[in-house]
Amino acid sequence: MNEDNPRILVVDDELGMREGCRKILTAEGFEVETAEDGLAGLETFKRRPSFVAALVDLKMPRMGGIELIEKLRALDTDIVLLVITAYATIDTAVEATKRGAYGYIPKPFTPDELLLPIRNGLDRRALSIEAKRLREERERRLLELASERSKSNTIINCMTDGVFVVNREKQIVLRNAAAARIMPESAHVPLPAPLTVLTCAPLRDLLGETLDAGSGPLIVSKEIALDKCTYMVNVSPVLDPSGETSGAVTVLRDITALKKLETAKSMFVSMVAHEIKNPLAVIEGYLNVILTGIAGQDPKRDREMLQKSLLRARTLRTMVAELMNLTAMETGHFTIARSPIDIAKVTADAVEFTKEKARDKGIEVALDCDDQAASERVLADRDAMLSVFTNLIDNAIKYTPAHGRVGIRVEQNGMYVKVTVWDTGIGMAPEERDRAFDEFFRAKNEYTAKVPGTGLGLTIVKRLVDMHHGTITVITQRGKGSEFTVRLPKAEKAP
Repeated sequence: MNEDNPRILVVDDELGMREGCRKILTAEGFEVETAEDGLAGLETFKRRPSFVAALVDLKMPRMGGIELIEKLRALDTDIVLLVITAYATIDTAVEATKRGAYGYIPKPFTPDELLLPIRNGLDRRALSIEAKRLREERERRLLELASERSKSNTIINCMTDGVFVVNREKQIVLRNAAAARIMPESAHVPLPAPLTVLTCAPLRDLLGETLDAGSGPLIVSKEIALDKCTYMVNVSPVLDPSGETSGAVTVLRDITALKKLETAKSMFVSMVAHEIKNPLAVIEGYLNVILTGIAGQDPKRDREMLQKSLLRARTLRTMVAELMNLTAMETGHFTIARSPIDIAKVTADAVEFTKEKARDKGIEVALDCDDQAASERVLADRDAMLSVFTNLIDNAIKYTPAHGRVGIRVEQNGMYVKVTVWDTGIGMAPEERDRAFDEFFRAKNEYTAKVPGTGLGLTIVKRLVDMHHGTITVITQRGKGSEFTVRLPKAEKAP
């Protein structure tokens, strides 16, 4: 195997996912082979058993991902196995890990979210191979004591959790590579080193308390924030044969992702309750006024209140539909079928769907497509892309005052086709731009207060673009309009 171009196997029954992974990995210098199902993946692996890693989907015809992982692990104990799945749950993660998977990557994912676990897994594989080499060398030379010590150190250094060991004199006598990455201020300090080299006061206090607690077993657990990460820290005494404390060991596990998920769920429930409560209160208020007749009989006024109630009800219905789409994407139940499509035609259809709304506001909508882009195709789901561009054009019309302008440009951009939707609308402040794709976020100003919306449209747009391995960016300035740019990878042309 050429170590300069490590070989990776991608097994997924979805063509778009296989090609997306292949493009990302090839750009990073990997040699990639793909297979459309588990059985084909196993045959490919047996035919060329020199892969360093395999990306495996869970649900595939003929042979599922769990069975394939077990068979690949039996053929190569060092291969890095990663599950790529839209059905990521604790149960599937545990089951995949039991069968030999290193970790899993939930769909959809960004290039960085794909590359980081692969690099981490390859680093671990290199350490594991080196550990085997050292063990075999020491066994050949019959250095049993050195072998055992090396084995322990190798295991500790292969751990992704940070480990510090402190003696009874409160000196750090051991740290693994993960601990050095977590606390770089201690990475280059020669050991043994005083506990004071750790700048994290809560961790120093925990270790000190454990050492001062005297004899007897004791395990202390605490969440500690370090830089932008949150760690679950477990500290336990090291007891000598007499039961006295001879030191302490601490293990730091990164729980940042779990904490973010917990926070996101709480915020989601709170925002949904708030967003549903307001329109319901307005509808209830208007209907009470009409039904009780406390404001007298005025058919024109009653009709206006009913129209406003209807508008709020439609906003609620839109919110429910968007919430269902968002939930389907997050749980892996949102299906897209990619095929080469004419993106210029899709944008033209999106313009047609929004033409009436633009005409009602006297807004000019112009579509411009260069000749080269008109001949290009992208590998995408047509309905999903129609939703993306209809949403962006609708937003541009919605937030542009009467008699403004909205433009759509489709152009070739290297490996991508670029679609830009710009307007002469109200624009956004920098802090609003940074949150433009957040769930339920809507800018608060005099103009937006009169415009109905759920704050989920751009969130769904970004999720759909990400699912197609594309990017979306925004340039905006308060009072001077906004410009959203979507880049989508081109479909490979048939030879």
